[in-house]
Amino acid sequence: MNFKEVIAYKGFWKSVLVLGLAFLVIYNIVDLLFSFGFDIDAFAAEKLAYPKIIRFIIANIVGGFIYGFVVAFLQFRGKVRREKEKNS
Repeated sequence: MNFKEVIAYKGFWKSVLVLGLAFLVIYNIVDLLFSFGFDIDAFAAEKLAYPKIIRFIIANIVGGFIYGFVVAFLQFRGKVRREKEKNS
């Protein structure tokens, strides 16, 4: 079992995307709750103002990808390992 086997497994990249998006939604809701007390206008003014929106978008994309990739990789690595043991 190697890295390429795991990332080539059917459904891996879809899992990365779904987990990453779920992370983004949950993370931003928690941030909105704890930092802004569900004040959406203050959240938008702070995070979505012009110079900060670029950082916000990049940080969310990178953070979501890293989280989704790590979690999906560990899940699929276990799945590949179990399949190999079953077939051996």
